[in-house]
Amino acid sequence: MTPPPSGVPAPSRAPAPASRRSAVPAAPPAVTLPPAFEAFYALHCGRYLDYALAHAAEPAASRILGEAMGEVAIRWADIVRRPNPAACAWTLVSTRIRQRGGGPDPTLEEGALRHRAQPALRHHVLEYDAFVLHEVLGYSVEDAAEAMGEEASRVRYALTTGCRRGRSGAVRRPPGSRVPGPARNTPQE
Repeated sequence: MTPPPSGVPAPSRAPAPASRRSAVPAAPPAVTLPPAFEAFYALHCGRYLDYALAHAAEPAASRILGEAMGEVAIRWADIVRRPNPAACAWTLVSTRIRQRGGGPDPTLEEGALRHRAQPALRHHVLEYDAFVLHEVLGYSVEDAAEAMGEEASRVRYALTTGCRRGRSGAVRRPPGSRVPGPARNTPQE
């Protein structure tokens, strides 16, 4: 690198003095979202917000949903290439909401996103989400299925098995504890 000609100051890498800085901060670049994403957002935003509100109070719920929808917007091009974009978006949104607001273990859901062909990995999360949307928030099975990107029959099944599992698991015993067995007739009696 050659030195600057005499009389010309060397370029400085230091920030400009406050007097030379613009008084108005630079506006963030305008982001144009794809029309398909905007339509998707308009269709699902209400249900997604209700789901977030079931996990967190209002200011936090809106912030969490904004983060989740930002992630969906970033991954939108990949999401629409998948066979079921609504299910993929629901997985991202619901996972983020559960990570920030509570719910079943979100690490299992991350694996389910990579292995959508293995429904057993998502079964407990499907039951939980169906329960929250249908039983807690009062959505019909069809509306819950639409929000989750699932078939209504699958949501019905998840609700049925989740309720059955909840009833059978209501009285849990610690591992190794003995359950009284049926009475037996033994010769020592």
